[in-house]
Amino acid sequence: MRPFFLAIFIFISGFSFSQNIKSISKTVADINHIKNYKVKIVPNSYFMDKNQISDNGIELKGFYKDGKLKKIEHFVGLSSCAIITQYFFSEKGKLIFVLTKTYQIVDENGYMKNPKYLSEAKYYYINEELRQVTGISEHADLEDGYLEESKTLRKDLEEYK
Repeated sequence: MRPFFLAIFIFISGFSFSQNIKSISKTVADINHIKNYKVKIVPNSYFMDKNQISDNGIELKGFYKDGKLKKIEHFVGLSSCAIITQYFFSEKGKLIFVLTKTYQIVDENGYMKNPKYLSEAKYYYINEELRQVTGISEHADLEDGYLEESKTLRKDLEEYK
C-alpha cells in the first residue's frame, strides 16, 4: 500500500510542477505581447560610473506597464560575444522567468555584420526559487545568481534619473 501512495504523490507533484511551468510560460508570452510599454533605458555611462566596464558596453532597459515593472532587458557586450538576458516578473513583482541568449559578435575578420547565435538558456522560478533550467548557457556560473542580479538591476533602474 505504501508504494501506491508514494507513486500517487510523485505523479501529483510532477503534474503540479508541469502546470506551474505552463502558467509561467503563458505569463511570459502575455508580457511579450503587451504594447506601449513605458521603457526606461540606463546607458553604458551609468555603469562606467559604477566601474562596471565591458568591452562593447552595457545597457539596461526596464519595461513598465501601469507603473509596474514587467520585464528587464540587460545587454552586456564582451570582447567576442554579446549576452542578452531578459527577466520577467509576476503581477506581484516576483521574478518568474529568465531568458539568456549569447551571440558571437567577433570572428577572425573582426566585428560580424550579423551576430551568430551561440546558445540560449531558460530559468523558471516559483516563489523566487529556481525550479527548472532548460537549454545550454555559455555562462553557467551565473545560474544561481539571476535572482540577486534581478534585484541589483531593479535598483539600477530606480537609481538612474
